[in-house]
Amino acid sequence: MTRSRALAASFTAMLTASLLMATASPVHAAPTGCTRWQDGYWAYSKCTGGTGTHAVSAYGMHVNPANGPFSVTGPRVGVGETSAVNFPGTIQQVYVYLYD
Repeated sequence: MTRSRALAASFTAMLTASLLMATASPVHAAPTGCTRWQDGYWAYSKCTGGTGTHAVSAYGMHVNPANGPFSVTGPRVGVGETSAVNFPGTIQQVYVYLYD
């Protein structure tokens, strides 16, 4: 076998191995159909599709102004479940964090 054929065979083997590794990787999918809302001092999130987990996060001003603005994140829950967090102050924004 000539040197060029050996290099071509080696390259082909490496390419085939890398393609097999790429196709064997797990599929990552985040939750879909997510909504977020607040009710008084509580913030909520719920996702209705996909896979993985999600968590609600509330940002705002603490009831004690000396603490300044901060955020609180609720528990990570699965699709179809509701994540809830109690915020001790005025909620200014509600976010949903998605995890696959």
